[in-house]
Amino acid sequence: MSQILTLTDISYCYPGAPEPLFEHLSATFAAGWAAVLGDNGIGKTTLAKLACGMLSPDSGTVSPNPCKMAVAYCPQRTDETPTNLDDFAADWTGETIAIRDALNIGDDWAYRYETLSGGEAKRLQIACALAGDPDVLVLDEPTNHVDGRTRQAITQAMRRFDGIGIVISHDVELIDATCSRCVMLERRHARGRNITAANTYQGGYTQAAQQMRDNQRADTAAIQSTRKELQRMQRIKRERAQRARELDMRKNQGMRIDIKDIDARKALKNLKPAIGTTVAQTSAQFDGRIAAATDRLAHLSEAAKRYDGTIWMNVMPSSRRELTRIPNDHAIADQPDMLSIGPRDRISISGPNGSGKTALIRRLIEALERDEAQRHSERMPYLYIPQNSSDMDTANAMNRLHALTDEQRAIVLSAYAQLNADPDRLLAGGNPSPGELRKLLLCLGMIEQPQLIIMDEPTNHLDLHSKQALANTLSSYAGALVAVSHDEWFLNAVTSIRWRCAS
Repeated sequence: MSQILTLTDISYCYPGAPEPLFEHLSATFAAGWAAVLGDNGIGKTTLAKLACGMLSPDSGTVSPNPCKMAVAYCPQRTDETPTNLDDFAADWTGETIAIRDALNIGDDWAYRYETLSGGEAKRLQIACALAGDPDVLVLDEPTNHVDGRTRQAITQAMRRFDGIGIVISHDVELIDATCSRCVMLERRHARGRNITAANTYQGGYTQAAQQMRDNQRADTAAIQSTRKELQRMQRIKRERAQRARELDMRKNQGMRIDIKDIDARKALKNLKPAIGTTVAQTSAQFDGRIAAATDRLAHLSEAAKRYDGTIWMNVMPSSRRELTRIPNDHAIADQPDMLSIGPRDRISISGPNGSGKTALIRRLIEALERDEAQRHSERMPYLYIPQNSSDMDTANAMNRLHALTDEQRAIVLSAYAQLNADPDRLLAGGNPSPGELRKLLLCLGMIEQPQLIIMDEPTNHLDLHSKQALANTLSSYAGALVAVSHDEWFLNAVTSIRWRCAS
């Protein structure tokens, strides 16, 4: 089987979308691992699905035909059951046992998929994908939901794969450890509009990102130089045309100049080099050079403008001394018998996969709802964003957005843009990616001015720019925060109290 998968001149537009996602895009994937990188919603998953035949391009070719290859796709959402789960459950060959051992798959996991934690489900998804011995393997955000030990197991499993591997991830550590190439999807500004380009760089993320920055600086310098040259030639053309017109006027007057008019005689002297040159001739001399410079400028592109920044959340902390409390039940080490959340507490919940982090969140929410039902005072607004979202969640979020007043919608979309997302695409009917949906849910929640935010794996699906913008936003948030995550950098940036779930 071919060890190279080539996408040539691919164009693709989602049904009902106002403009194509890709236009004349090309990319090549060879044996080994290549990372597909880019902002949320730029089309990373779509590109991977085109590469493995799950989607068909509107034009262009994928060679060899994915239908003639063994292809496995591991989705980013853990609520999608692997299609070969039953086969995997019944397969106890030596190769499959090795995969089970490498990823620490429990013998009964295939029979209780719906009860697994996010990290456990992700490991089982990857195991099922590897068990098919594919020619092409696509892993979409494989380290979402997983702890450090599981990330290491996934890294080792990826290194053992010898086919064509495509990984979509924002995990710098994983990419640097496994990938020899990076396909960067970039929004480029050319010919007065933004387009998506695919550029391949050698090395892992750290090396590829430096190459991309160097190229962007070179592109910007080339555009600035060409613009200056074009402006210089246009200025010279105007000046010489003006001199030619003055000469024509003098010639038409017979060059009769009063001998005492010293200024006019000097002007005529300066015009003598242009004698015999008409306005049309002067213009023609520069038209070709200006046209060439204009054409060069049209074929140059630069990185499209970014809008990621920080959302200002105008929220006052709750006046209550305690927002809620639940029994510890020995779930959290080094904490008292009752776990309490204060109005300004910034709590992180960490621990291995399967240690009960999400279950603890559910207990907190149940306690909040129970407390609010027993109170006679005004309800305390809070926002909960779960780690998994369904198609129904997406539809509900879009319905909420369209139901807002014009003023509220403007506030939400302005905040959405600050998280490195495209409001125009969202309003035009584009289906938000999982990362874009998380941003939208946060921005919609701002309308209620929540005094407590609970987020389960908030950095899952977010690109690196968006993760930084989210950290900046939550750092300036004045209310209480509870965040479940395996991302140590993020937790250190936004929280000050650590609850560690026992293994």
